[in-house]
Amino acid sequence: MEKQELLDALGEHGKAIEQKQAEIKAAVENAKAESKAEVEKLKSDLAAMEETKKTMQKQLDELDIEIQKVKKGGPSESVKTFAAELKEQLTKEAANFLKMKGFGKEALKEMQIEMKSFLESANASITTGSLLPQPQFEVGVSKAPDRMPFLMEIISSGVANSFVIHWVQRKTRTNNGGFVTEGTLTKVGGGSVSESVLGYETKNATMQNFTNFIKVSNNSIDDIEWLMSEIQTELLTLAVLDMDAAILNGTVAANGFDGLLTKATAFSAAGDTLPAGVAPNKFDALAFALAQVKIANHNPNYVVLHPADLRDLKLTRDDSGSYMLPPTMAVGNNVSIDGVRVISNTGMTKGSYLVGDFTKAKFWTRKGMEIRIWEQNEDDAKNQLKTITLYTRGTMVVKDADTTAFVTDTFADTITEITLV
Repeated sequence: MEKQELLDALGEHGKAIEQKQAEIKAAVENAKAESKAEVEKLKSDLAAMEETKKTMQKQLDELDIEIQKVKKGGPSESVKTFAAELKEQLTKEAANFLKMKGFGKEALKEMQIEMKSFLESANASITTGSLLPQPQFEVGVSKAPDRMPFLMEIISSGVANSFVIHWVQRKTRTNNGGFVTEGTLTKVGGGSVSESVLGYETKNATMQNFTNFIKVSNNSIDDIEWLMSEIQTELLTLAVLDMDAAILNGTVAANGFDGLLTKATAFSAAGDTLPAGVAPNKFDALAFALAQVKIANHNPNYVVLHPADLRDLKLTRDDSGSYMLPPTMAVGNNVSIDGVRVISNTGMTKGSYLVGDFTKAKFWTRKGMEIRIWEQNEDDAKNQLKTITLYTRGTMVVKDADTTAFVTDTFADTITEITLV
């Protein structure tokens, strides 16, 4: 300890002794109510504290003696400065070289001189090692960016309480009603009213399991403090990307459920085209596709494109080279066509589009993403490894009546279909 630290500690200890003496005095005054064992314990504590005080006082006295020695003639023999140690070592080596003048070759062979690598030639006076000076690391891990997942943010979601989701849907409906003459089934305009028919059926979707895992050595976890959190982040990122891709492109065969592009209706102009002599562009193709969704009595809320196709829309020019943006398109941070927001994402294939009412797709989650660390595997235990797993469970549903809420196709095929030949 430094002198000031000892003085501070000694003062605090003195206060503690005074407090303990007061407690003993109070215990003695209340001896009739206090047990004898408690009084003895307090006396024992006091004796131990007195002994500690003596030890600290002794250290303080020794430190004072050492300080006085320094003031009179420098540090004691037991404390050497760096300069003193270096001078002593160099003097010893110089004496060894002086002795060599009178030695023969055989004697020189037997002489061993310890060479220090502390000093160098004129290039530098101090050598450095591989970790000197200490390296500085920037926070974070550099890595290539991933595709931004987006579909879970624009489709509907629900929590499943069972491993199967069931629903009822209307299978058939006929309407044979009409305006009739009073007291008859004869229609005013001719013909008669007959029975209307309604039919229903049940459908279901089963939860699908998703998992991923990584093995890592115990040494890596112990030696790299950020590794565990980085692994967990990577597993979550991979799972979200895989889930996003399945929602967009999934099939029952590959994922256990059909994705949006699989469920969506292919574009059909149904004979509608632009006027003769008009060359359609990508704006026209999207306008026709959005109209198809509206004609099916749905309300489209998103257009999904590849970033390159969105770029082409913004850079569309007329024959004179002037930029040509239709009044139905808004650009900036929120690009829209006919009031429908445009999302660009590399998950879409370049040259294709997907438009629709994305609220009609619903992802049911039975088990949220769970990350666990395992070491019970026999081989892992023997090989000092841990297995980090990610597990989740769910499925996506687009009901049969809602498949017409989504329209997809390529720009090339759509433009061909809306061109009047």
